Amino acid sequence: MMVSLPSMDAIDMNVAVGTALQNLLNGRLALLAGAGLSMAAPSQLPSAWTLAERAKAKYDARYAGLLPPLPEQIEDQAEFFFNTGHLGSVYLTEYIDHNAFAGAPNPGHFAVADLLLAGAFRMAITTNVDQLIEAAGLNLHGQVFMGIDGHGLATAQAGTAPLLKVHGCWVTDRFNTVWAPGQINASPVRERIERSAIWLQANLLNKDLIVVGYSTDWDYLNAVLEQTLGVVAPSSVLIIDPSSTADFTAKAPVLAALADRSANAFHLQASGADFLECLRRAYSESFLRVALAQGATDFELISGSPPDPGHLAAPATDLDSLWRMRRDLLGCRPGDPAGDRDPPNEPAVGLTLLELQAAGAVADGSYWRVNGRTVRVLRTPNAFLHRVEADFARETAPSAAADIVVAVGANEVHLHPSIARSSTGTIARGGGSRWVIREGLEDAIT
Repeated sequence: MMVSLPSMDAIDMNVAVGTALQNLLNGRLALLAGAGLSMAAPSQLPSAWTLAERAKAKYDARYAGLLPPLPEQIEDQAEFFFNTGHLGSVYLTEYIDHNAFAGAPNPGHFAVADLLLAGAFRMAITTNVDQLIEAAGLNLHGQVFMGIDGHGLATAQAGTAPLLKVHGCWVTDRFNTVWAPGQINASPVRERIERSAIWLQANLLNKDLIVVGYSTDWDYLNAVLEQTLGVVAPSSVLIIDPSSTADFTAKAPVLAALADRSANAFHLQASGADFLECLRRAYSESFLRVALAQGATDFELISGSPPDPGHLAAPATDLDSLWRMRRDLLGCRPGDPAGDRDPPNEPAVGLTLLELQAAGAVADGSYWRVNGRTVRVLRTPNAFLHRVEADFARETAPSAAADIVVAVGANEVHLHPSIARSSTGTIARGGGSRWVIREGLEDAIT
């Protein structure tokens, strides 16, 4: 539950991230993302006005003097073609660029994808038709499960945190993406909205909702939100928007009403992409602190003194390195996403990290540097070391590989020399990293 503040009062970034993280770790957090998320750099997808301007220029040049000019506003253009039965076959084919919604995912997309794949977000809803969240997920070795209505999401695998695209998807069903107001009360969009509304009413019950990326540029389509969210009452709502609370309430009455229906409502005046990046960092740092703390008791029993408090803090490194550390501490094999919200309760992993730091190790990207060598710590419970090495053999280029990889929880068994060893290394043990079990780490780093 978020801390009690006056309804829709502005709060600062630290309070917003802290309360969102609390809800995330309590398994209650959901996200609603608008077009503004994909307009942030480096994605910079075109605005509605830009698409309309391009369509009008092309249409008017084709039919100058023969047909009336195309309206300036995108909703009027789309409504014109919808009423003539040519929205998909002509407008979306001839006047909207096939590549209009292609671009590079920005940090906000990566944050959403990562938090969905980890199950940290329980779900996400977006009004965007692009696939940048899904593309970010692929870069994180995961497949974000997407659906365009409640029926589609019902097929999600158990434990999956889904992405609902209430305006449709440009790639999977382009001609039925929502552009014209008339589509909202016509098939198949009308039925999609009804199914999504039922699904959201059930799945947002008692959830804490974050709203980011609202854009007045696509405001005319927020009638879809009004119908899908009209009966939803989340436990709390946190609005992330650069405008003032008063201005946001005026420009987004549907979302303001959603906030009013919640028990607690807050507003952070900031960029949604910036907030999501901060939340992803806070979550990753919390994950690492928990993993480290699990080894603290055993460290004290073995060493006779508690660990240095600084060694229990998450390392000060970049977000990609924090993500890689999370994967290693979860025991993810190459090609797998960081697919769990919390680290396993295995004190040996935290103990290894604390012992490394006690020996002088400092964070170096996603590795640890000690005595001039880099060390990677992998969780590998009940595995054989040679099999773990074989799994990771082609994951990392030798120039980027750690000097030493410690497989925590693995066992080393004898391999026949003619099979396992050669003059340059082994079939399982190549010429790159030196692989050791936890019991061999001290010798390896001294």
